[in-house]
Amino acid sequence: MITDDYGRPVTSMRIQVNTTCNFKCFFCHMEGTGVHSEKMTPDEIERIVEIGHKMGVNKIKFTGGEPLLRNDIVEIVRRTRKHIDGDISMTTNGFMLPVYAEALKAAGLDRVNISFHSLERESFQFITGTDSMDKVIEGIKAAKKAHFDPIKLNFVVLKGVNEDQVQRLVNISAILGVRVQFIEYETTREGINSEDFQRYHIDLNPFENEISKSAVEIKHNILHNRPRYIVQTENGYADVEFVKPMMNSDFCNHCTRIRVTSTGLLKPCLMRSDNYIDILKEIKNENSEEKLTDIYLKAVRSREPYWKENYENSGKVLRTVQGYNGN
Repeated sequence: MITDDYGRPVTSMRIQVNTTCNFKCFFCHMEGTGVHSEKMTPDEIERIVEIGHKMGVNKIKFTGGEPLLRNDIVEIVRRTRKHIDGDISMTTNGFMLPVYAEALKAAGLDRVNISFHSLERESFQFITGTDSMDKVIEGIKAAKKAHFDPIKLNFVVLKGVNEDQVQRLVNISAILGVRVQFIEYETTREGINSEDFQRYHIDLNPFENEISKSAVEIKHNILHNRPRYIVQTENGYADVEFVKPMMNSDFCNHCTRIRVTSTGLLKPCLMRSDNYIDILKEIKNENSEEKLTDIYLKAVRSREPYWKENYENSGKVLRTVQGYNGN
């Protein structure tokens, strides 16, 4: 197991397999990469997975864009499973899961995160730019039928758009037998005072405090030390997570993830774009495993908690965000 200079083990890898998507979610950060048209081949992705695994990575998540727009996505999962005996997952908008769910499961995919940011058709269309709610619901059903476990619904909470749906989704998740993941609207330090962030960001602490009152059990994920609640509802038990990255040093201090962009760049932190390291170029040049390993280790050494305690501008900038408590 490899650790960075802050003592954080790197055990998971998040791989962006493309940057195209059939949805137009207005808050999509495209894994912090901007939009690129290039994408790696299954061979190249497998090689990066292989290097990461030898350095202690045993958890892979595929993202996009929309990963299921790649017609070779099942092959990519199958190749990954050859090297990873831990968890392999995917974040998807669910639109194409009825087509791919069974094949992905057979190839070795363990679980899926399905983006589902609204229970109401109008706000769903506003967020995604599509009238595809019914198709996503079909995707959730297909994921259940394929026996992915767990199935997570990713729900970015947006002020004035869907925050009134939080408790309803908890109740519905209990009926469906899926986990719900409430995600804080996030941005970089430079984006905190932007019009969109000030308009849509909302503090998740009040929601978490209220939901925790009904918890019969409280857990914490290793990744980001995220709280997770087993909650008693009128429809049975719900499984609820909160993802609160903004100004959260505890979140960063428990980050075990390294990222790979669709163009084959190692990205040590989602929120930074100034320390990419190109591993794909070296793979294309058929460099030795020793050289590839050195490049990977360089990326690990470049990791740094984005929201560190005592960040020098915390008193000047970070407290402008609603709910920031100085931690």
